[in-house]
Amino acid sequence: MNWLFRKEWFTFLPIMSQGKGEPLRRRYRVGVRLPEWAVGFAFRLFEGLLDFQRSGHPLELHFDQPSGGDLPSAPVDEHWEGDGLLVYRYTAREAACWRSRSISVVNLSAEYPGERPEFPRVTLDNDGIGQLAVEHLEALGLRHFAYVHESTRTYSTERLVAFREAVARVGGTFHQIDVPASSWALDERPQRIEKAMWVPLASLPRPCGILTKDDIAAVWTTRLLQKLGIRCPEEIAVLGIDDDMVFCHMTDPPLSSVPYPARRIALTAVRLMVRMIEGEVLAPDHRVRVPPGPIAARESTRHVVLANEVVTRALEVIREQVMEGPVRVAELSRRVGVSRESLRQRFHDVLGRSPKAEVERLRLRHLSEQLRMTDLTLEALAERCGFSGPDEICRFVKRMTGKTPGELRRGGHDG
Repeated sequence: MNWLFRKEWFTFLPIMSQGKGEPLRRRYRVGVRLPEWAVGFAFRLFEGLLDFQRSGHPLELHFDQPSGGDLPSAPVDEHWEGDGLLVYRYTAREAACWRSRSISVVNLSAEYPGERPEFPRVTLDNDGIGQLAVEHLEALGLRHFAYVHESTRTYSTERLVAFREAVARVGGTFHQIDVPASSWALDERPQRIEKAMWVPLASLPRPCGILTKDDIAAVWTTRLLQKLGIRCPEEIAVLGIDDDMVFCHMTDPPLSSVPYPARRIALTAVRLMVRMIEGEVLAPDHRVRVPPGPIAARESTRHVVLANEVVTRALEVIREQVMEGPVRVAELSRRVGVSRESLRQRFHDVLGRSPKAEVERLRLRHLSEQLRMTDLTLEALAERCGFSGPDEICRFVKRMTGKTPGELRRGGHDG
């Protein structure tokens, strides 16, 4: 494959060689539009588009990449012309213009103008985020949970509902902080956000785990915690969504985050778009939800101080060792300096379950992530995760979930 760069727009044109006797594939002209605030996590979309092209589907891709004025601007807007579009939100006028030119559009956001969607969507599975976040925060020993919500956004509402339901399933207490940031003017928004969050954040029980609607809201939260003199993560752990490389790494402490599966979303979306270009009719409310990947754990959820110091130390030991194999309760008791019975009682008082149950729960979580996110054989997983072999994995998964490893693996793939 050769690559040609055109100066009049930011585009890569793959020149696909055709095998002898193969029909020449038509190259579709496709526009991609992202909001500037999404580039820190959504840039990985282009990896998925490249995967699609490497599979033998040439595209003429257009993206209005800022160049400091060196290249003419070529915005993807209501006047854009081509075969297909992958956009992150749109206006009602843009939708009408694109439909009038028979452009096949896939929306990469849960948001849409009006009362109903205009185009099919491929989005992050917001329902899956709730369960993933609670599993991560509960593994820290937390029983109090909070969600920083923006009521003006559909995606935030979906994440709120999923998180609240997941908290209820583990018997935790749920708190909600509403911050309708998008409804405020830009010049006053930071001040209004801080005012809306100050009292609710200071009033949360501690220790507590917070899930924010996205990484930007996680930045609001950690900065305000500093002003309030509340330690993160020791008193309040903070988990964002999107795994934005700038926001997560430039925040103090660095943010843990649920990754936006951009590569899989792009590949799923472009396949859907090409089907539409080639004549398949999909309902405007058609939606594909792509599961999130394993949480990128950093300092903002690394170390929570629980009411019982022994349980805090024991959980640290479990988290350090559980990825390599089973943690024996006798050894755990020795490491933290108490008897097995004392450790069992303390775990029940703080977490509501035994040390053995906590070890198995965290071991299952790690194994499930490996099944969903890798193609490793059961033999390779047994070696990596400290099982004696595939048979032990099968028995363990069946006992813990009632399912087979294959069923867990299939549950994490795109539909």
